[in-house]
Amino acid sequence: MALTFHPPSTQRVFDACVIGSQLGGVVAGALLAKRGYRVLHVDHDGLGPTYEDQGWLLPHGPLLMPSPRLLPAAEIALQELGLLTDVQRALEPSAPDLQLILPRARLELARDPVQRAAELAREWPADAARIEAALADLHRRFEAISPFLRALPPLPASGLLERWRLSRARRTSGAPGQAPPPLEEAPLRELADHPLGRALQVVARFLGYLDGELPPLSAVRLLGAVLRGGHRLPGGVEGLRETVRRKIAESRGELLGSETAPAIASGLELDGHRIASVRVAGSHDAFTARVFLAATDAMAVRRLLPEAERTGRRARPLQEMRVHRQVATLNWVLLPGGLPPGLGETAICLPSEGGESEAVLLQTQPARRSPGKGEKRDGTVVLTAATFLPAAARDQGESGLAAWAASIRASVSELLPFFEGHVLLESMPLLAAPRERRGSRLMPHPLYEVGLPRTLGVTGLPTRSPWKNLIFAGREVVPGLGVEGEFHAGLQAAAAAERLLGKKDRPR
Repeated sequence: MALTFHPPSTQRVFDACVIGSQLGGVVAGALLAKRGYRVLHVDHDGLGPTYEDQGWLLPHGPLLMPSPRLLPAAEIALQELGLLTDVQRALEPSAPDLQLILPRARLELARDPVQRAAELAREWPADAARIEAALADLHRRFEAISPFLRALPPLPASGLLERWRLSRARRTSGAPGQAPPPLEEAPLRELADHPLGRALQVVARFLGYLDGELPPLSAVRLLGAVLRGGHRLPGGVEGLRETVRRKIAESRGELLGSETAPAIASGLELDGHRIASVRVAGSHDAFTARVFLAATDAMAVRRLLPEAERTGRRARPLQEMRVHRQVATLNWVLLPGGLPPGLGETAICLPSEGGESEAVLLQTQPARRSPGKGEKRDGTVVLTAATFLPAAARDQGESGLAAWAASIRASVSELLPFFEGHVLLESMPLLAAPRERRGSRLMPHPLYEVGLPRTLGVTGLPTRSPWKNLIFAGREVVPGLGVEGEFHAGLQAAAAAERLLGKKDRPR
């Protein structure tokens, strides 16, 4: 009888261990590695920048991203990592910046105020002045809040000291003699009854991770940034994350897991109120660190905890982060001629006045083939359609997802007649992904309902967790700010980790 040799369990020791592949945690890990700490990144739920279906490389979802120079946290983090110029060059401006297709209107919201004013005057001549005034006010408020966010205030504020720091950052971020930036008043109130105002509220929903009514700070930052110019990025947020993740290895950190072989954390081991180590599926090693950073969703963190901890007092904040919906995606590879000439590269479509449940975000980009999987046909494009899907829909199995895909196909067919005759491939990430990556791991854009307290309208998981050496660094920290919030969470997590580890002499 053959005997299988099982090597003894060993310990691997690091300064910091990042669990999960959300952008904020990867940013924190890359910053800590560059600052001289020994960092381990456990991929856990990383998706890779694209997925493959029948030889085509397809996006997990669309991305409408402003320039990182408009987002203080993104600019600070990418500048320190030496990636700001690279990311700026990789961004592809959408043409136009954003197109809105409404039941009774179609217009292009350009970053150029002259072009935008002409479009508004053409579509709504009686309301053009009122709309321009509201958009100008949004722009002023966006600019006024930027210095406040550049001060990296604690968001969300947890405890008396952080609330004091938040208040102080607000008081001191404006120019001398100016009032603090307005954070309580909702923007675009003058357009609440106008089709453009309702459409922009839907646009904001596609940009953040928060469901329900958006706090004023979130609406100002999300909409103010996109009206300054929208860009596409190859690979979307996942591609940006992979670019940052490589910096961990370049700074002599270690990476566990890749696009083809994910490293999935199987459990956290505790020592009293501290995280002692993390176990990885398929490995006999225990990976020990002085500090752990959670860059995965709260429900995934709960599953990693020992069973007795999952419903205990310390885990209660995790239970207040609930996924209500997600932005789900359907991709088509189209032959030349499949798209009408007037369709913008990024468009928000509202088929009726009913609201956001029927909204569709469309984005196009050149199609790409996997290496060695055949030649790409000239002129082929990928059309990505994204809309809102209840979180529970994943529990309906493949038949339920197929029914959802059919409804999206029907909606897009109404918008783009005859496109189905040019389809080479239809693909849904939730069905095309390997089975081990489905379920909660394959949720690149959830929308959360949060039951935690709000300060200045901001809510989410506090950076410091109830476990002494566990830091939250994912999108659930500042879900209302979207990608900007992920960078903000990453900078906060890196600073919190340094306070626990002790400052190091920065390598030059």
